[in-house]
Amino acid sequence: MSLLSELYVSSATDAVRYDDSPEPFAPHRAEYQGLTYEEFANLWAVLCDREPMEGDADAFDTLLNVDGGQRLINRFPDDFVTRLAALSEHDLESVAEKWVQHGELSFMECSPSDVIPILESLRNLAVVAVKEQKLLCLWMCV
Repeated sequence: MSLLSELYVSSATDAVRYDDSPEPFAPHRAEYQGLTYEEFANLWAVLCDREPMEGDADAFDTLLNVDGGQRLINRFPDDFVTRLAALSEHDLESVAEKWVQHGELSFMECSPSDVIPILESLRNLAVVAVKEQKLLCLWMCV
């Protein structure tokens, strides 16, 4: 079974519309496979310079839950988006090195070079979200 993961920037009123039609959200979206809010919660802990804790993922508010979780939309916490937007090019490598030591990324033996493009994309989306005072959201489909 494959998990689709798509990140996008949206206003609060339009965020759940992504499930019906993602095209209007381009160019401020990115598509990946296998990343959940659990992996992003681990990244948030890294950005806060601490170990991941039980309950970190609870901060990713669920905006949409279809068919018992077959399709979900979660909102990234504001603090997380602000921290992502503030990452410099220099920060990316050290953040990547720490992120791959946790959760599924560690289990899958990902290298920092595997996740740097994801971090760059996340940072770019976060910059747009902060600048436009919008949400950064995660759409997942099993």
